[in-house]
Amino acid sequence: MINIVVNGETKTISSTLTIAETIQALDYRGKGFALALNGTFVALSDYEKMLVHENDRLEILAPVQGG
Repeated sequence: MINIVVNGETKTISSTLTIAETIQALDYRGKGFALALNGTFVALSDYEKMLVHENDRLEILAPVQGG
């Protein structure tokens, strides 16, 4: 088990996972979001390649509409 921080909240996941696996493990179902890992934007095409490690910080940002 490892601890990560998601949107400022500590979460525990089973092990070091890819970003895609982490999103699935956290049961995040939002559509059309942006993601930053340790303050750096991650392209959707890298979700299957990049790993999330102990104490990493994920920010999952949903789009905001307004006028």
